[in-house]
Amino acid sequence: MDVLSTEAHMQPVPAGRGDRVARTREAIVSSTLSLAQGGEVAPIVRDIAKLAGVSARTVFQHFADTAELYVAVLGRTLTTLTGEAPQVNRQWPLDKRIGVAVDHRAERYEGVRPMWTFLQTLQRRSAEAAAKIVQLYSGNREQISDTFGPELSALSQDKRERTLNALSVALTPESWIVLRERLGLTVEQAREEWRFIVKSIFSDNP
Repeated sequence: MDVLSTEAHMQPVPAGRGDRVARTREAIVSSTLSLAQGGEVAPIVRDIAKLAGVSARTVFQHFADTAELYVAVLGRTLTTLTGEAPQVNRQWPLDKRIGVAVDHRAERYEGVRPMWTFLQTLQRRSAEAAAKIVQLYSGNREQISDTFGPELSALSQDKRERTLNALSVALTPESWIVLRERLGLTVEQAREEWRFIVKSIFSDNP
């Protein structure tokens, strides 16, 4: 992922353009996201500009370099992944809560599956991107802790932490990618495997 810096060519964006500036920036981010979702690991400026209907020069009037643009795309993606979680009643039976937790993550992770290589590459090249992805996993862990609070609170502190760790590892984007791409499972088969894994974790903690 070569980062193209164009500081020498950047021109300040004149004030007063308001909505037009925002629309152009949005078009650039959306175009980059579309290319990443199409499997591009490092979308190039020429293709981004063409899809957005602007010049390459315009791209660099809005973003200092491709790294900054990619991080903006990551922010958009993480907003999708960490959007409002479904309401879960902790009084629901365990099976129902497992189903909600699995279905919610399966839908979100399947949506970013085509661009997972892009996200992995970006976090290795950008400290800011890596920090944002850490927040994703922290949020996932917190949601899991809340969803399965009754079961976790019944365990000793050590066992509770280990169980929460196991659940947090099981319900990650990487786990979903393995089921879908490495094992070749369908979406529904992958969901069933996740349900089985989570139930198995709890079955070890009667």
